[in-house]
Amino acid sequence: MTNKIFTVRVLSDETDDFVRDYEISADTDMLGMHNLLCDDLGYDRQGFSSFFAADDAWNKLQEYTMMDMFDEDSQVATVPMEGAQIRSLLAEGINRLIFMFDVLSGRSLYMEITDMKNADASSTYPRVAYAEGEPPLQDADGEIENDDPFGDMMSEFEGFEGTEDEDYGYDEF
Repeated sequence: MTNKIFTVRVLSDETDDFVRDYEISADTDMLGMHNLLCDDLGYDRQGFSSFFAADDAWNKLQEYTMMDMFDEDSQVATVPMEGAQIRSLLAEGINRLIFMFDVLSGRSLYMEITDMKNADASSTYPRVAYAEGEPPLQDADGEIENDDPFGDMMSEFEGFEGTEDEDYGYDEF
């Protein structure tokens, strides 16, 4: 039987000109997809990241994590990436994934299986079939870029020295 190859298109809501098309074997698991993305985009493979199966409105369905994580309070089931094959998603009617590469700030890439074809004997898979633009940077330290949101908000009031209303004083308390 000829191995099927999926084309997976990856887009970013942060970088308008970023597009990647990857060709992967139907046997590729989520961990293989994770490693492909990290290697191609220059992301740290050890960074805390997750995949989510998504419906047509990009609502998160099932989470795929680097390790087996059980959270009984979670509304989304978690499954280890290793062994969870891409082809099983299609069998369930899922063709969209969200790759959350910066879990602390919720930054993600959006992926969709756009094509399926027979493998080309002269090609090696997985591979980058199309690349345009620069990917959003991964924050390898796990820090949110805006590390002082309160300070940023308060900087608008730098020159403010308070009120000169004599009717309002603290000595009344």
